[in-house]
Amino acid sequence: MHRGGFMESGVIPVLSINEDTIPRAYEKAIKEVWEKGVSIRTEYDRPGDPPSRDATVIITVREPYGQPRFHRSFADGLGGLSEYVMEVVHGAHDYWVKPVEEILKGADSKDTRWTYTYHQRLFEYKIEDKVVNQIGYMIDRLSKTSYTRRAQAITWNPKLDPPTDDPPCLQRIWGRLCEDGEGGFIFNMNTHWRSRDLFKAWFENVIALTTLMRKIAEAISGRMEKRVRLGRYVDISDSLHIYGSYFREIEGDAEKGIQSFFEKLKSRTFEERTWNSDFIKPHFIDDGLGKGLRQMLKRESEMPEKVKKAIEEELRLMEKDDYVV
Repeated sequence: MHRGGFMESGVIPVLSINEDTIPRAYEKAIKEVWEKGVSIRTEYDRPGDPPSRDATVIITVREPYGQPRFHRSFADGLGGLSEYVMEVVHGAHDYWVKPVEEILKGADSKDTRWTYTYHQRLFEYKIEDKVVNQIGYMIDRLSKTSYTRRAQAITWNPKLDPPTDDPPCLQRIWGRLCEDGEGGFIFNMNTHWRSRDLFKAWFENVIALTTLMRKIAEAISGRMEKRVRLGRYVDISDSLHIYGSYFREIEGDAEKGIQSFFEKLKSRTFEERTWNSDFIKPHFIDDGLGKGLRQMLKRESEMPEKVKKAIEEELRLMEKDDYVV
């Protein structure tokens, strides 16, 4: 496929992946992009890095909370992953975003704080001196008209994002309800991404966004006073890529006895490559390495009180036996 295929044709391939669980989808996506992706440079390449492997990819996860839900091969530790989920779902790091006047300076800004968080854009989108809770709108709209096609939230700000070197990857969330035939509903959700680091970001992104998906479904259920179950999660990336700087990790090093990513898949069972939610939950609470929800609350003294309370409630829920992360 590499010779005479998409990698040399100048045509970005469009790949479709359908799997039951997140880890299955993650592994399949890496294999498909590695084997069928186009070779193309990125704006983050360092001197000597080979071009990335890239494709437009549509991934369907039929059971977002199907077990095992967690793959063992991801960039951050388990406690760090739990903190990232809080960042997306509850705005744990919205207070790290720098002022608008600094964002507009683009690369000339000396302020090292962030230009955005997904939570801020989704829950507190600023436009024409107004602040719009787009996730709140989705919940309200779907609760009133279950079949609406207008329940969506965007992140892109055409004034703030073009000047920066780090614009949002996530662009849009869209959701819709379908009747389940038993008096309840099924919530289906799509996310659309401009650009995506497949090897070291996709998995964490999906854990956070499917957690948000569940929160939205629960809120709709509370409004409608009807059961709302999770349907499929669809993940659409314009550019889903494996950076050239990661190729050694993917390819391994036979001389040094380092297995390739794909050799590791073959040498271990699926159970040995994944974790279920029950195993993960204590590490989300406190990973013993300074991260996790308990440590986050102790460490980040400047976090707004409203956000602290939301994370404290999340911690209370996680400490219940039947709560699934």
